[in-house]
Amino acid sequence: MSPGFDQNFKELVRQRTNIVELVSESVQLVQNGRDFKCICPFHNDHNPSLVVYPDRGTWRCWVCNTGGDCFSWVEKYDDVSFFEALKILAEKANLELPKLSPGANQAARSNQLEKASLFDVMKWAEAQFHHCLLETPEGEFARRYLMEERGYTEETIKQFRLGFHPDNWQWLVNRAQGIYAAPLLAEARLIFKKENHTRYSDYFVNRVMFPVRDERKRVVAFGGRILPGSGSEGLAKYFNSPESIIFTKSKLLFGLDEARQRIRETETVVVVEGYTDCITAHQFGVSNVVATLGTALTETHVSYLKRLARKVVLVFDGDNAGQQAAERSLTKFISQEVDLKILTLPAGKDPADFLEEQGAERLKQLIEQAPEAWNFKLNVCVQKFGLESIDGQHRILEEMLELLAASPNLTGKIREDIILRKLADRLGLHEAVVRKRLSEVKQKTSPGIDSSLSSSNSHSIPNTYPSSGDVQEIDNPTKDNQLESELLEIIFVYPECVPQIQQHISPANLKNPQLRFLYQLSIDLTEEGVVPELNRILDRIDDPELKQLVVKIDAHAQEKAIHSKLHTSSASLEGIPHFLKHSIKNLKWREEREHHERTKGLLFQKAQAQSLNSDAKELLKKASEFHQKRNQKNSLEPH
Repeated sequence: MSPGFDQNFKELVRQRTNIVELVSESVQLVQNGRDFKCICPFHNDHNPSLVVYPDRGTWRCWVCNTGGDCFSWVEKYDDVSFFEALKILAEKANLELPKLSPGANQAARSNQLEKASLFDVMKWAEAQFHHCLLETPEGEFARRYLMEERGYTEETIKQFRLGFHPDNWQWLVNRAQGIYAAPLLAEARLIFKKENHTRYSDYFVNRVMFPVRDERKRVVAFGGRILPGSGSEGLAKYFNSPESIIFTKSKLLFGLDEARQRIRETETVVVVEGYTDCITAHQFGVSNVVATLGTALTETHVSYLKRLARKVVLVFDGDNAGQQAAERSLTKFISQEVDLKILTLPAGKDPADFLEEQGAERLKQLIEQAPEAWNFKLNVCVQKFGLESIDGQHRILEEMLELLAASPNLTGKIREDIILRKLADRLGLHEAVVRKRLSEVKQKTSPGIDSSLSSSNSHSIPNTYPSSGDVQEIDNPTKDNQLESELLEIIFVYPECVPQIQQHISPANLKNPQLRFLYQLSIDLTEEGVVPELNRILDRIDDPELKQLVVKIDAHAQEKAIHSKLHTSSASLEGIPHFLKHSIKNLKWREEREHHERTKGLLFQKAQAQSLNSDAKELLKKASEFHQKRNQKNSLEPH
């Protein structure tokens, strides 16, 4: 929740939002009993797998495991922050966003106001540049460059809102007088003040302007290209806005606002290196293309893109620089859980030149046929060293294993197993030999690392959200996860039972860190005097993956009719429904069993060291009692 807004306003927005109407604005819903179904827009869905639960105010896709509440839907579908989702839904509900409370962080208040002003001034600047390009004599030379040399149509120029800044260092400063204060333009990185100077100057002079937008289509920066033949060739060919509070290069991609829908439809995103390549691709109908902003693609970019697409294709120019850039990108991305492919274009061409000469269909073919990242590296090595000689095979193996060793996030993953198996097959080696050599290379690369340091106490309660990697582990259908998930299912359906459960089960008794976190959150709410209902739980969680887990557990509870099981089963003497008591008993039984296993281990150690003393005999007596209890339990359980 953004600082300064209380939970009551958030809950009011939720109450005023009809989850069915909200989702149906973006996808076509079909009623299925009390619930609604639709084709999931977040993966390549062929059968309706996303279910909307009106009575719970939640939604969940049973295939790609995404889900949440009304805020989560807007965050995911529109790719916005929680605060933006809250504003969007408040506007839909005709609710005025309250002012930040007096106790709110002053920095947060001023930051939000400053961002709003910066978005306004950037939108104004975009309009100035665009008008100058299309409507003024000053922009005629730039218009001819874009239309005749680059081949852009007027429609494309308007689609991307391209512009032009004339050869005048005070042009924007002068136009802003009486409208926007110079310090605000400087904060937006549109103008700057030279050292020891009192006068501001424009950043972008005699340049074609490329607006850079965020996921909500708001202008946050500009890229400027020097106009060829203008006499300004001594300056940098491209200049991007310096970073600001609304612009971080490593987190944004040019053209994503235009490409996002097509990326979702094709489940593929194509990444090129320049603005002009990206715009040309869109003009040719290859509209799932984005471009980096004068930097290499980062892990942050890939982490974001893999939420939109399963396949990411990096396209590099076909020259030596492009080949080297492709190889440099491998270490960062080969461990990413995404189908990463690399395409280097033939004959030294860049994407724009290639499209002009060979057309969109040929480029689409090459994109479809692009090799996986690891296979691209292997092909490069084979071309470099050859497979015919022993020395060549050895050098290929070493270079490939160095790549894997340099990607620590790959260790122990199924992806690493697959790569090693394929590598062994390609080189005609036994897989065990390749694995052994990889271990040696890793040891050489990272000597002295003690694997025991990475282990942690599974019974410690986290102070922060569990990691996303841990969230995925909940899908493991182990008995431990089933027992603990069932306890949370009961809590979500019957939240009033938390005090009863707490008498028997401590959060430390839960092994799964996510379920332990959610149980602790339920206890915290109860102790605050708040019934930990589903919506109250969701209100306290900002992490989208943890929200998805909550909705998944609740959906399972509805599918299993936990509610009816709780209310149709009679209560025990302690006043606990038998279904709940059975769940508690299973968890307590697990604790006894694990205590017994520890006791056995202790006995074994004592037996190895010396004959049984009185303490050991007492442990042995307890172990015998445990065996009797287990036999009785097994004899009573139905077979």
